Amino acid sequence: MFDTSLTSLVYLKPGVTAQVVSFSGGRRARMRIMQLGINPGDKIKVLSVGPFGGAIYIENLSNGTRVAIGRGIAAKIIVKPL
Repeated sequence: MFDTSLTSLVYLKPGVTAQVVSFSGGRRARMRIMQLGINPGDKIKVLSVGPFGGAIYIENLSNGTRVAIGRGIAAKIIVKPL
C-alpha cells in the first residue's frame, strides 16, 4: 500500500521537520546525497528556502550538520513530515 504522507524535500516549508525515507534517482544521485551527510532514517529540518527556485537550507538533526541543497537533488530526497 502506498503511503500518501510521503513527499519530496522540495515541497516542505521552512520550519518543517521530516524523516528521510528513501532516495529516488540513480546511483550517482544517491551517492551525492549520502556525501552531503543525509541518510535514510535521518531527521531533518528545513531552515530556509531560497527565492526564485534557489537552494534549500536544511539541518540534519541526527548529526547536527547544516547544508544547502539545490532543488534538483532535493527533489530526489523522499521524506515523511513529522
